[in-house]
Amino acid sequence: IEQLSGKPEPGGKAYELMCATVAEKHRLWCEYWRPANWKCIFGDDSRRIFAKAAHGLPSIQEEWASYPALIAEVEKAIFSGKPWTAPAAPELTGSGEAGIQKELDSFEVLEGFEVNLFADESLGIRNPLSVRWDASGRMYVACSDVYPQIEAGVKGYDRVIALRDTDHDGKADESTVFAKDLMIPTGMEVGPDRVYIGQGPELLTLRDTNGDGVADERVTLLTGFGNGDSHQTSNSFVWSPGGELWWCQGDGIESRVETPFGVSSLFQAGAYRMRPRELRLDPLLDDFMGPGNPWGIAFDDFGQSFIIDGAGGVSFLTPASIPAKRRLRLPRIGNPGGYCGIECLGAGNLSSDMQGQFVIGDYKKNQVSRFETTEDGAGFKLNWKSPLLRSKHRNFRPIDVKMGPDGAIYIVDWYNPITCHQDDFYRHPERDKTHGRIWRVTPSEGAVKPPALPGASIAHLLEFLKSPERWTRLKAKQVLATRKPEEVQEAVREWSRSPDLTGRDLLEAVSVLEWIGRPDELVLRLLLASPDHRARAYGVRILGRWSQKLGNLHELHVETARDSHPLVRMEAVLAAGESSLAESVLVSAAAAESKRDRWIEYAFSQAVHHSKRFWLPALRAGQLNFAGVRGGLAAVLGASDSRGVLEEIRKILNGDNVGNEAWDGLALTLAALGEEADLRVILNSDQISLAVLRAMRERERPSFDVMPPLGRALYHSDLERRIAAVQLAAHWKVKELYEPVLKLAEGEDVDSGLRNVALRSLGSLGERSTVKFLKSQVGSAREVHPSALFSILQLAPEEGTRIAVKLLEELEDREKIMIIFRDFTSREGAPLLLAQALKAAAIEGGQAKRLREAWVSTGLVARDLEAVLDELAGTGIVQEYDESVIKRMVSIAQKGSVEQGRKIFHSSQASCSACHKADRGGDSLIGPSLSAVGSGLLPDRIVTEVLWPRRQVKEGYALSRITTRDGDVQQGYIQANRDENLLLLRDFATNSLFEIPRDSILREEQVGSLMPPTAAGLKEEELADLFAYLFSLGGEE
Repeated sequence: IEQLSGKPEPGGKAYELMCATVAEKHRLWCEYWRPANWKCIFGDDSRRIFAKAAHGLPSIQEEWASYPALIAEVEKAIFSGKPWTAPAAPELTGSGEAGIQKELDSFEVLEGFEVNLFADESLGIRNPLSVRWDASGRMYVACSDVYPQIEAGVKGYDRVIALRDTDHDGKADESTVFAKDLMIPTGMEVGPDRVYIGQGPELLTLRDTNGDGVADERVTLLTGFGNGDSHQTSNSFVWSPGGELWWCQGDGIESRVETPFGVSSLFQAGAYRMRPRELRLDPLLDDFMGPGNPWGIAFDDFGQSFIIDGAGGVSFLTPASIPAKRRLRLPRIGNPGGYCGIECLGAGNLSSDMQGQFVIGDYKKNQVSRFETTEDGAGFKLNWKSPLLRSKHRNFRPIDVKMGPDGAIYIVDWYNPITCHQDDFYRHPERDKTHGRIWRVTPSEGAVKPPALPGASIAHLLEFLKSPERWTRLKAKQVLATRKPEEVQEAVREWSRSPDLTGRDLLEAVSVLEWIGRPDELVLRLLLASPDHRARAYGVRILGRWSQKLGNLHELHVETARDSHPLVRMEAVLAAGESSLAESVLVSAAAAESKRDRWIEYAFSQAVHHSKRFWLPALRAGQLNFAGVRGGLAAVLGASDSRGVLEEIRKILNGDNVGNEAWDGLALTLAALGEEADLRVILNSDQISLAVLRAMRERERPSFDVMPPLGRALYHSDLERRIAAVQLAAHWKVKELYEPVLKLAEGEDVDSGLRNVALRSLGSLGERSTVKFLKSQVGSAREVHPSALFSILQLAPEEGTRIAVKLLEELEDREKIMIIFRDFTSREGAPLLLAQALKAAAIEGGQAKRLREAWVSTGLVARDLEAVLDELAGTGIVQEYDESVIKRMVSIAQKGSVEQGRKIFHSSQASCSACHKADRGGDSLIGPSLSAVGSGLLPDRIVTEVLWPRRQVKEGYALSRITTRDGDVQQGYIQANRDENLLLLRDFATNSLFEIPRDSILREEQVGSLMPPTAAGLKEEELADLFAYLFSLGGEE
């Protein structure tokens, strides 16, 4: 310091200059060492278009590599005593298609509503991400010009803009830069006295301490959040009814955050729940248990939560509100789409049927979609309604939707021709950087007048909790949170005694006490006594949270687990799962005595497993008394998924008082976790069920003699168990059962399903001599039995191939052709054998086209076989990538026929609809949905992906082929997984997950896209029609 500043102690301008320069060096080093979008620089997305050099600009890796030179410059400046100035922010460019009137004219708004522009770039609203309000009605808009990647060396230059509508005409007329120098603030929420910001690895708070409307205090509250992908970082902040801050995190993000309660880690996609008073940070849906690209959470009027996905649909989030680490997939209730931003509607100027409905930004379809929920046991069903707002302008990108103080619905329009992150160049010149809109949608009857909250008395604020406006209720609670807690608590206790309060009113009273951190048993019991099960359910949630602070409310908690409504019982289980008290497992056991639907089952399984570190030691020590809930004990032990409870399960199974259903559940646990002795007991039991037989296929063959119990199962009275026994015998290769299985395959009076399974199993059980019998069973092209052919293929591959080719020369049944192709691709080396034999076969043109169409419909990848089928069918050779071809196709598509293109899309010739959906209904399991591809992708990108489908594979659709040591082959999508000993593979056709032990894998190959270059077989005019159809797809129902 003395050498550089001339003084032995800190102080003076030279010292300040040196500190500033050193800080710049540290900033650059941090950006180099832990760069944003590291997943696209070093990770599995580094080969995607986003990262590659294009348009005369460097790749993201090359740009990142320029940091060391910048750091050296700063280092030099430090020791020379000179200032160092960061590079200036780049000049921003935007789309030439912008035009407010043109965009207004393109809107189709729901009947009874009207839309107007509230704010745009003229008020500083460029690239808006989210919108929120403070209690005075001032709007805050988080904006990001930096997205998707900061330029090397440049300081963050993103902003939060504060807006006011001073003359109440529905248009902002006052704009202030509330905060600047931010870096992609994907998360923002306004609290009682400060603004919370999520950006990259940081959670910040911004506060205006002097009342000038500009933030002058900036605090880093927590850090350690992942930034591996800038469109997946902490986003979509939202308050729960009781003052918890929730938000989303997506794929490619790994967060490890130091908190007062230890490290809070969230691996990949999930959600966070934070209690600001304590800085307790709970990670939810860890490791892809839910949406892979979540961008929005909303609570209904009774605190039930929902989460939406940028690609994967809508999910009921409440059952996953335990910070569990065991991976258990959360079911989805709404079809996939491009969802970003969600709001639950509630205002006095809305019709009664719209109260409680949800609106979501459906950016790929250029619309704001709408749905309602109806109760489904402990969960909900989702019903889509007509969109609130739809645009014909392709740059309309609604990514946040919120209700404002006036009962209007405000829509954040990112306004951009480009929506993809990894699949478009990170410096693409068509990324719009100069526009943004906030649209305002109001009922035709008008808006509501916002109340004056900040100066209101506590009594008046409590009355506002009855308001039909959700915004008013939330902000009233936030204002109450700034008042003296003891005064607020006393007022709430008095107010809650009013006899005319509804269940929702009492819920709001309890949530006020949550905001101020004052548990109160009197008010809570009033809520728990409500006749409205929705209110009781929320009360149970808070009962679990407050029980240790209020004293022992265990018996009350057990009572709630026996409530008549399943939603209340589920909340009781969730509360028990988060408790550190060992006796809380008795609550789960009590709930297990009643019927459990899929939502309670999910919550129950996670709760029992998550809390076992508290209850299991007590159980082993004999400190838990299940006397009053003995009927649920078996379910608790069965769901605990721990070898530590196996002995307890063994004792129960050996007892006399276990029913069939309980025995089945416990036996499934032993089948999955037990030792060989356990498997022997299960297999030799008279109670062995279909589910247990099927579960045994997940285990390797035991060393003891399994022939006797499986032999008995082959002749069980239940047909499905007989089939499962044959399949298990084949899986374990129990050759001792060859003769009984052969008799089943031979039997004329045997059920056809059982006989087919037996024929298919002989390949695993038989010898070369079995082939003669199997050949007699294959049949002809008129009536073929693919099961027999599959077994021949296992025992005599060359002979099986010859028979298959003879059949394929004449076979017309598309489904059976597909079965034959699937069977060949499931055996190592078989696709090449079939390709070579087909090439030498005399297959006529019509049959060759039929074979190729069936192959395309399987969605499988085997390049040698595919090439031969293309050649036989006369399909054109795929030409080299050529940008001039792309331009010509985009041009001629303008004259193409949309209707003819739709027919081609669904034709057997193109077979597009075999793998892709082009409408809203159903799930697209094999390939991505194309229902909004025309508004979601640029035309040249669509042409590229159709003509050269393997040039750039869409994220999540890169196919892998796994060959095991016993010669089996499986194709699918590898899923993220923490268990290093297992490979998770998602079947592209059924969406099933397969667990493959890594030590059983012989070879793992990346085979790219399963989409064949079908377009090579289309004429130019047919391509023009197909592209015209694809360009037209904007997500309309």
